Formats: sequence, structure tokens, C-alpha cells
Amino acid sequence: MNIETTIEGMPIPAHVDPRLVVDYDVYGDRRFFETGDLHEGLYKLGEEVGRGIFWTPHNGGHWVINSHALMFDAVRNYEVFSSNNKAARHGAMVMIPSMGGDEPIFAPQSLDPPEHGTFRKPLMKAFAPAVVARMEAGIRELARDMIAAIAPLGKAEFLSMVAEPLPVTVFMKMMGMPLERIHEFRDWMSNMASDDPANRAFAFGNIDKAMGELIRERQAKPQDDLISRLLAEDVGGRTPTYDEMQAYCLLLFTAGLDTLVNAFTFGTYQIAKMPELQERIRADRSLINPLIEEILRRFAIAMPPRRVAKDAEFGGATLKQGDLVMLALPAANLDPTAFDDPLTFNIDREEQTHMTFNSGPHRCVGSHLARLEMRVFFEEWFERMPNVYPDPAEPPTYRPGLNLTICKLPLIWEPVA
Repeated sequence: MNIETTIEGMPIPAHVDPRLVVDYDVYGDRRFFETGDLHEGLYKLGEEVGRGIFWTPHNGGHWVINSHALMFDAVRNYEVFSSNNKAARHGAMVMIPSMGGDEPIFAPQSLDPPEHGTFRKPLMKAFAPAVVARMEAGIRELARDMIAAIAPLGKAEFLSMVAEPLPVTVFMKMMGMPLERIHEFRDWMSNMASDDPANRAFAFGNIDKAMGELIRERQAKPQDDLISRLLAEDVGGRTPTYDEMQAYCLLLFTAGLDTLVNAFTFGTYQIAKMPELQERIRADRSLINPLIEEILRRFAIAMPPRRVAKDAEFGGATLKQGDLVMLALPAANLDPTAFDDPLTFNIDREEQTHMTFNSGPHRCVGSHLARLEMRVFFEEWFERMPNVYPDPAEPPTYRPGLNLTICKLPLIWEPVA
């Protein structure tokens, strides 16, 4: 392959139009630090280079899609934008940067149709609206207990005291995972989000071992949990193999221990900066659903990678088989061609077609559970808490990467008796 060099000595493939090359690092871009905010950094990238598809030489080199319209096309075009890294092994996830052949297998996230649909059906059944609705009472009790524990304090680090334990506990109970390992499992999630392939490999190895132990236990003695139910499901006329269950568990582990934690944290931080909005919602709880949709739009988390499965022209770019692509879903939600004044947090917004849960074949199967947990939490929060504010003495801290993360969120309020 012919190579040219244009940015800080990093290689640019010859098929990449120089006009589409940008200096962008998903794990530490300058715009994140210039704005002090991960999402505003993505917006600034779009303001500087436009919205479309671009090539960055960072992290081994990959394309970035930050246009809402192009994203909508790309997530449906699995024949070009594959979730499967066949260069590593069948069923392996695409990773940025590459792990050199040690990429993990997520089912069905790292599969393409039609195989993808076979493994997606059991998850759709497990996370169907009627099934999820039966979890509401337990989620509400958990939310009440956590809010009651912090209300008298007048201040709290929201991530560790609420945003992390609430959705993670719900998920771990659903899976039948040991709750005493919650902090250990969350540490592994941090390593999974690292730009260092060695850290990722360490995390994946630990998760495989822990989930493997649970799978073997449920094979020997099924219980009333999701792992046991998946072991009995039909995947193409048979039950899942041990390796396929490992792939299921890795996907569920990732989704259950990270994504909703970040949605709670980003959303509550935004609300804390808007006392008038807090008072408005406290007076009118019907605003909670539009609040949730605006949190999801404004603070999308995931930027899933894809591999170009065949040579193609897309959005004015020449793509070659094997190229890596990052689907910057949060950036698509901040595209001004799709959302008027996209940085402004506005629960009265009419545009609702955000990309937070992805779209097409890989639309998130857990979206019903995510919305239920957010609705129950905010109903209890606005029932029991006064106005909260960011702690001026201790601003939040962030971690960029393929999943955008707030690592620490101190809040203050008048203690509740």
C-alpha cells in the first residue's frame, strides 16, 4: 500500500484524500481540553472541519463519521460498515486501536446480518417492554433507598453513590452476578475503555474468567437469572455453546456496567447547572420523559467502531477494505443540520430522532430498560431532593475514548431532614 506522511510523522494511506485528513485523537484530543467538555470538543471538531467523513492518523489511523445524515446511512449499511473484524477472527469485535488479533467477541454486536439476527432474538425477548416493565418496582425501591441515603448529607460524589450503584446493581441482579464484586467489575470496565491494547486484553481476560465461572455454574444448576435463560434459548435451532455464551456475557457486561452509568452522570450534571429547570420539572412531572430524551440526545456515550468490508465510495471519501471507521454517535446528535442550536439543552425541543441508541440492525436492545431506569430515578429524585448544584470547589473529571465518561461528579444541596 502506498503511504504518504502528513501529520506529525503519522502515516496517511494513499487512497485518503488529503482534504479529508484531520488531526483528531479520540483518546485525548486537544479540543476536549480546550473546551473542558467531551461533547463540546466533538462539536468544536465539526465547527472546524465540517460534518461528514474524515480520516485521522491517530490510533493506527481510522475514519470518523460526525454527520447525522451520513451516520443514518452508515449504521444501516452493514455490507460496507461491518461490525465483524474478520481480519482477526470470525465474530471478533472491531477495536480502535487494533489489538493485533486478540479482539474480543461480542454477540450479537460484533456480528453482521443474517447471523446477527439469530443471536439478537434471545436478547430482544429478554429486554422486551413487557419483561422490563416487571422490573419497575425493584428499581424504584433501589432508587428510593439510594436517594434517601444521600439526601441528609448536603453533598455527595454522585457517580460513586448513585449513578454507578443504581444501574449496575439492577444489571448484576438481572444477570445473577455477585454484587460484592461491583467495584472490581467497574475497574475492569475502565481498563476496557483504555487506549492501551494491553490494558484491554487484561480486562477482557478477567471478564472471560469471571463470566465463564458463572456460565459453568448455571449450566450445572440453572437459576432465575438472564444467564440461565440465555443458556436455554434457541439460536438457529440449538442452544448456545459455551463460547457463544461468553460472547453474550461480554456484550451484556459492557452495556450493563458502563453505558447507563454515564447517562445518569452526564444528565444529572446538566440538570444541576439549571436550577430553574429543576423547579419546573418538580412542578410538572410530565416533563420527565422529554427531559430523558434530551439527556440522551445531548449526552450520547458510545462511538462504536466498524471495519470497511469492501471498497466503496461514501460521503465523498474513498474507502478501502480493512479501513477502520469510528461512528461518532454523540457528534451526530450535535449536528446543526439535524438539531437546531444543538449544544443548547432544551427539553422542549421538537426534534427527537437522536442516534444515542444507534439505529438499523444494531439498535440497542436495552433501550427500554435504560428509559425505564432513567424515568424511575428522576421521578424519585424530583420527589425527594431539593435543587442540587455542581460543587464549585471540585469540578467533574472526564475520560475521553470510545465511550465518553464522567469519572467524578461532586454535587451540593441543602440537606434534607
